[in-house]
Amino acid sequence: MLSNILGGVAFETARAALGGLARRQEAIASNLANIDTPGYARKAVDFEGTLRTRLTLDGTGGGPLRRTDSRHFGRPGASGGGSEAMGRDVISSRNDANSVSVDEEMSIMAETQLRYQALAQTVGTRMGTLRSVIRGQ
Repeated sequence: MLSNILGGVAFETARAALGGLARRQEAIASNLANIDTPGYARKAVDFEGTLRTRLTLDGTGGGPLRRTDSRHFGRPGASGGGSEAMGRDVISSRNDANSVSVDEEMSIMAETQLRYQALAQTVGTRMGTLRSVIRGQ
């Protein structure tokens, strides 16, 4: 009952996405902290693939989200994805075999921050609406 009040699948998906975005920021911070470490391989987080898998968006009706009518749009982003490693492939041009690019990491960090802020604002608005309903306003 409580999960229905909070928004069910949508709320759980938003919660998982916020966690994934936070883990991505941690990986970026680690990458930037190790920019001068010889042989360091950049870390990356792909939570979108995990969310797709958890939600079973394959159109077969096997999960909480399913395609109930052939006229509905198919699943977004038809390509699957892994759950741990992701990111834009960065080929090291450095002699120390470090695969971290400051420009690339900063770009991914800015994109991740924007996504996190937008999602957090959406969840906050939803919670504000629920608070208003509970108070009878």
